[in-house]
Parts: sequence; structure tokens; C-alpha cells
Amino acid sequence: MSEDTIRLVTLGRILRRRRRLLALLVVLGALAGYGTSLLFPPRYTASASVLLPGQWEERGLLTQAEIASSSTVVDRAAASLRWTDVSRAELRDRVRAKVTDGNVIRISGTADTPARAQRLSDQVAQQFVAFAGRIAGDSSDTDEVSGPQALRQQVTTTNRRISELAEAADPGRTVESVQARTQLEQLRTALQEAMKKLDEADPASNRTGMVVMGPAPRPTGEAPPTRIQLVAAGAVLFLLLGIVGHLVAARADRRPRTGPE
Repeated sequence: MSEDTIRLVTLGRILRRRRRLLALLVVLGALAGYGTSLLFPPRYTASASVLLPGQWEERGLLTQAEIASSSTVVDRAAASLRWTDVSRAELRDRVRAKVTDGNVIRISGTADTPARAQRLSDQVAQQFVAFAGRIAGDSSDTDEVSGPQALRQQVTTTNRRISELAEAADPGRTVESVQARTQLEQLRTALQEAMKKLDEADPASNRTGMVVMGPAPRPTGEAPPTRIQLVAAGAVLFLLLGIVGHLVAARADRRPRTGPE
């Protein structure tokens, strides 16, 4: 008889001979899980989605997710909610943000009631959109002479200069003047198309266009671990501890066995 067979026979004998004790351990484990659930009140989680239009790199999306769950955004949401029984530090631990498919950031808020969880996630999403728009506006005001904004100013100046040159050219009296006006118009069109592509490819120009994709749905069930899960986990844990304890005791017993044993 192999060692695995002996182990299975030993396990079966323990389950058969100690079933009352094991059943008692299961009940005790279930009671322990129920008591643990009383120490941790139920929690509910609701999620709101924010759409980021335009083209975004993965690093940029991760940065926006960090901003959505940052202390600045959560503190602004806490100031709007005015919950006196929950501190701002506790609210920060209850808010999570992650990036999903399609340039969507999902903001999750956990609270003690479904209504509060819904309000928390909605408020954080709104504050995130407002804060991101404020950042984009401030950056365009303080950095007007650098980056894409400076290029846009140069293009505007160039378009104005093209218009002046076109008006100063001889209005169609010679072939050279017609060719010059045509080339100037082609240059103007090329600049406008280039700036349009730049606006579409620049994520900063689209930050103010973030959209909250509707209110967060109200949760219908508790967030894990639920009371039932804690009760089941306690029962299984005590059962396994009882079986392992019997196996250890049987292996440590060195008394002589009879032939049937």
C-alpha cells in the first residue's frame, strides 16, 4: 500500500470517527466569522466613469488616474459632501481610480450605504474634471510663450502677414501676381491644416473636454468581504485546522499498531 493511500485512509478515518468534533469546529468557525463581520460594518462600492477625449499615451492616462484619487481632488469632494462622521483621511482610503479601455478612468468610492457610495463617486468624478480643467487653463495662461501655444501664436502672425502680402500684391494684373497670390493661399491652407492636426494630437488641448459618463449606478450588494463570505471562511478555516491537528497527532503517535490497523 502506497504512502498516499495510507494518508487517504487516515483522513477518511478521522472524518468518520471525529465527525461530531469536526461539526462542532465548523459551527464555532461560522460563529467566529459572524462575530468578525460585526466588527466590520458592511461597505458598498459605486463607480463613476470619466471619458478623456483625444489621443492619450498610457503614461498620461496613469497620471490622470493618480490625479483623480489624489488628496487634492478627494479633499475638494469632502468639502462639498460635508460628512461630519467621516474624516478626509478616511475618505482618501475609500477612493480608487484606475484606467480602463477606451481612454476611460473609473473612479470607485466606498461608503457605509449605497446612497453615500454613489454620492462619493459622483462627487469625486466632478471634482476631478473641474480640477483637470483648471490645471489645463492655468498651464495655458502661465506658459504662453513655450511649446504648442507659442507655435500657434507664430502661425497666427504668419497668417496675418500672408494676408498683408496678398493685399499688397498686384490684384491679378500680371501672371506673376496671380502666381504669388495662389502660393500665399496654399501656404495659408497648409498652415491651417497643420495646426488642426496639432490640436487633435495634443492631449493638453483636450483636457478641458473631459466628460463624466453619467451618474454612478447605485450598488445593490455589499463590497467583499460580505458577512456570508466571512461566515463561510471561518467555518472552512476551523474545519481545516481540526483536520490538520488530527493528522499531526496521528503522525506523532508512535504506539504499536495491530494487524487491522
